[in-house]
Amino acid sequence: MKLTYSFHSFIRRRFALTEQIIAAAGLAALLYGLMQAVPSYPKDWSIAIVGAVFFISIWSPVAGYFLATLAAAYPLYLVSIYIAALFLAVAIIGQHSFIQNLGGALLTLASPLLGAIYLSWSIPLLGGLWWGPTGGALMGGTAAFFAALVAGMAGLSPDLLTLLGILPSMNYLPARFASANSLDVFRILLSPFAPNSSALLHHILQIASWAFVGWMVGALSEKDWAQLRRPKSSVSIIAIGALTLAVLQITLNLWLGSPLPSDVWIALSLTALFSFISVAALEIGQDFFEHPLPITQSSARVQFEADAAPLFNPAPMPAPKAPEMTKAEKPDDLIMLELD
Repeated sequence: MKLTYSFHSFIRRRFALTEQIIAAAGLAALLYGLMQAVPSYPKDWSIAIVGAVFFISIWSPVAGYFLATLAAAYPLYLVSIYIAALFLAVAIIGQHSFIQNLGGALLTLASPLLGAIYLSWSIPLLGGLWWGPTGGALMGGTAAFFAALVAGMAGLSPDLLTLLGILPSMNYLPARFASANSLDVFRILLSPFAPNSSALLHHILQIASWAFVGWMVGALSEKDWAQLRRPKSSVSIIAIGALTLAVLQITLNLWLGSPLPSDVWIALSLTALFSFISVAALEIGQDFFEHPLPITQSSARVQFEADAAPLFNPAPMPAPKAPEMTKAEKPDDLIMLELD
């Protein structure tokens, strides 16, 4: 019990630093994943750059952000100079918002990786819970679009349901974009979304459903009853959000006449379950470290007794008796009467 109190107190006093370390680790891991997906740097240089990004981000998130941006531009340049230019433009224009909400930005960019381990739905759920309705909608919609975009670049269908449990391969991207000009690049990026009008509508509504669930979770979490009953209310809201997203995805496919195969049903169930568990665990963990631990009854009793009981209880000492006066020292009663 004493160890738990000590650990809780240590993390609570350094909660901001802990969040900064987690964000730095996420930034370094995402950069390393890009380097592995698109081989660009020698192995030793990759480790050195990733380590530098991690430690510099702890010292200064701004410096770490720009170092990671410059390091990521080179692998994208090897794919296409136009993709690298587009990436740099977005990173520079949105630098203020991205740095202020680095955790949310990293979580959004990790959507293809999280989808491969059945955790992609955690983005709109956690986005709404921690970043509010607007943040949840932006994170959910952007994560869905980015996951579909990466899948299209890899030659896969951008259908978000068929991507659950699958990690798109980027091995042949440089060859695919080698002779593409600026217009060809946009065609390669966007054409998988619109092979026909029905498919375009399907993908737009899928992205919109992620954005809606992120907004809904954020709106519910801001209610007074939800704030007063955290984290129990948050767990209920997470469950409602995961169930809503599953229903929307299934209904959308059935409405457009695309029945789900059995393997997609399994992947959808695993994604809903794992996303719910992970987001609920993060919310409970954050609430645990944000508030002081309650004092148990036994520790309170010991503290009360220690405060109330004196260190020792000495026996009361008798008051000294006044010395008796001799008969000669006593005043004469007659003289006292005459004085009166």
